[in-house]
Amino acid sequence: MKHSVESISEQIRNRVDAKFSVLLANLAEELAYDFMFAPKYKITHRYDPPWDCSGMLIRTNESISIDDYYSVEDFFDECTGQSTASYTSGIGFLHNSFEEKYQDMIREFVFECYIEVLSEIDDNLLVQQLLENGYDIAEVERNNIIQTVTDYELFEEPFWYHYEIIERVKPLSLKMMIARGKNEAIKTYHHQLVRWMEEEGKISFEQKGAQKLWNKLQKLFRLQKGYPLPKIEMKDYKTFQEFLDHNRISIEERIILAKYMDNKFSNKVCMCLRNGQGDQL
Repeated sequence: MKHSVESISEQIRNRVDAKFSVLLANLAEELAYDFMFAPKYKITHRYDPPWDCSGMLIRTNESISIDDYYSVEDFFDECTGQSTASYTSGIGFLHNSFEEKYQDMIREFVFECYIEVLSEIDDNLLVQQLLENGYDIAEVERNNIIQTVTDYELFEEPFWYHYEIIERVKPLSLKMMIARGKNEAIKTYHHQLVRWMEEEGKISFEQKGAQKLWNKLQKLFRLQKGYPLPKIEMKDYKTFQEFLDHNRISIEERIILAKYMDNKFSNKVCMCLRNGQGDQL
């Protein structure tokens, strides 16, 4: 097969087209999840100061209907709840829309197809294409030729083709996409819910353990030292560490103390306990 920049570009586009159904399945699941489970936001300008018209995102409990959106593009206008600095006078923040999220998702998909195609081409042929197009590459750049080809932007597809793909996605029926991805989205949500509950249970268990351990240390400290256990500052850390060593408090228990009883220690002491360090940072 003849390998030129044009023919390889065509292979990349053909690979994206061949896997378009895979992309649609992934998009359908993600769209269904966002529509059914992601918090909904709206922008209010009620609290804007005179010098900034960014507006503020507020979470809304308004009911939402699939009939409110004809196409995927209509849903893309909704806010994700995230904002980024604009670095523009008078507009401190820009509020991210779902279109930006899905552009990134499609960009990653196109880039994966691009990497797949280049990985199937002999490195020497890619070097030849760079040389034929006027790029004088160093020996070290040949060792990671795909990265070099990408850095020199020999092929345009990784940088623009996702825009063409997203334009193909926007007119699709949102109702159709959600129906297609609904079952997988519900499974994903249930799995996440189980993980959240497990994590909350773990945190609750650790918190109770930390409080129980601290109560034990308070009693031991009063018995052994004759006065209450104070808040531990860095100047007291060496003595406190000797106390912990004497009472066989493990590194893991010290980390739990620093994590959940941090109000009993200075920031520096917390850092030492978390890192299992001695009296010197």
